Amino acid sequence: MTNWLKKEIEKISMIEKYGTVCNSDHFKMDANENLVLDKNFLMKISLKSIKKIDLRKYPTELYDQLYKKLSDYLMVSEKSLVLGSGSDQIIDLLLTLIGKGRRLTTIYPTFSYFKTRCQLHGVTSSEIMLSSIDNTFDNEKFIDDAKKSHAIYLCSPNNPTGNQFERSQMLEILGNLKNNLVIIDEAYVEFAKYSLSKYVQEFPNLVILRTFSKALGLAGARIGYMIANEELVELFKNRVQSPYAVNSISLAIAISVISNSDRVEKSISLIRHERDKLYHNLSKIKKIDVYRSDANFLFIKCNEEYDRVIESLDNRKIIARGLDKIGSYGNCIRITIGTKKMNDKILSVFNSIQ
Repeated sequence: MTNWLKKEIEKISMIEKYGTVCNSDHFKMDANENLVLDKNFLMKISLKSIKKIDLRKYPTELYDQLYKKLSDYLMVSEKSLVLGSGSDQIIDLLLTLIGKGRRLTTIYPTFSYFKTRCQLHGVTSSEIMLSSIDNTFDNEKFIDDAKKSHAIYLCSPNNPTGNQFERSQMLEILGNLKNNLVIIDEAYVEFAKYSLSKYVQEFPNLVILRTFSKALGLAGARIGYMIANEELVELFKNRVQSPYAVNSISLAIAISVISNSDRVEKSISLIRHERDKLYHNLSKIKKIDVYRSDANFLFIKCNEEYDRVIESLDNRKIIARGLDKIGSYGNCIRITIGTKKMNDKILSVFNSIQ
């Protein structure tokens, strides 16, 4: 093995691994999937849609169909949309655009995968700390730091804290950072108050990341998309994105799900209701601190009970995302909102540590 390759492999091996725990007999509450959307319903419409496709052909027509359906669903122009193999793939391409040696401003804590991909692509990231009291950040400090950068990344609602940042704050950032590429990750926006999608024509430097993996219940299909101004989208589709990045089966299933958006919306409403109810009940427990959420998960500061919480959840066959110590937050977990049965089981675990 050549010396340069050996050194590169050693450097890459130091990057934090991103993944979730797999245990088939546990409730999997660590990946923020939509476990409320009926599995049998998804299977039924998926099988029906797959029967209509011809796997001998490239999925040109399916792309066109999904772009049309997605445009109607989001009420944005088809010319503002780019599909990808999960929003993760689009993140990689955006970081390739930003380029090795450039600087990016973000917050901490946030989506850890994005940080590891910055490391892989040689993009330096500067982090502005969130307040462990209310998950906010100093806008003036963020903007001042971002003016030294080429790009910014904000996840809103943020992962793992769950809060959506105020619209006025986001617009202030956009208004002050017209020379930056502004990447807003809205993976959980269907559970929140607003989307910035209508601003992509007003701010040509704005890129919004969205996904089918969370609210739309298709984590296994691996479909993401970005919303941006028409000029950037045209460049991205025809010069940057891989040809046919999404396969025919995933496209066909996505078309079917979007066509049954009323079923999706019902599951979203139920998740919001269960989220607020679980938050209300957990906030009564004095040994932990739970944060309000605009996503489909709760961020919980476990204080001195961290190990006990993780062990108790495991004993009850529940997998949560153990985050260990996060800055001034201390030891925290992130746990997905599931069905009423799942959420009641989670609550019973926390009630047992009082």
